Amino acid sequence: MMVKIKLSALLVLTLLAMAACGGAKEEKVMENQVENTPGSSQPEVTSNLPATRSGELVWVYRKSGRKQCEGGGMTLQQSQAKLRENGLMVQESRCGVRTDRMFPAVCGAPTGDILLHLISMDALDAALELGYDPAEKMQYQFSQCRDNSA
Repeated sequence: MMVKIKLSALLVLTLLAMAACGGAKEEKVMENQVENTPGSSQPEVTSNLPATRSGELVWVYRKSGRKQCEGGGMTLQQSQAKLRENGLMVQESRCGVRTDRMFPAVCGAPTGDILLHLISMDALDAALELGYDPAEKMQYQFSQCRDNSA
């Protein structure tokens, strides 16, 4: 009898914890069929990417800083402005989500949301100094930008 009560209490606590995180509006991520390379119809294998030459474009990314159930973080426009304020020319900007890592569903935990920008390969070093990384080193999908409010 005591075991049933403990299991029931555990079930109730689990459901309450899930409901607390589920209280935020459900967000549907619009996934592209493409990983890494816009315009291709098949996912790109990152280890087979050709070396990028000077003058070509490269996708760079940074974490959005958004927290589950809380929102917050940097918007795509803020990230783009940071690059432009530092003299980098941004060709295109998009939201995305990492697909090479799992993110536990816990309120306050980070999301896999990333902010992507297409810049000249010549500007890569400057972007690295600002905290951006080359997107070709990880797997991701483009997604619809999310509202940063909780």
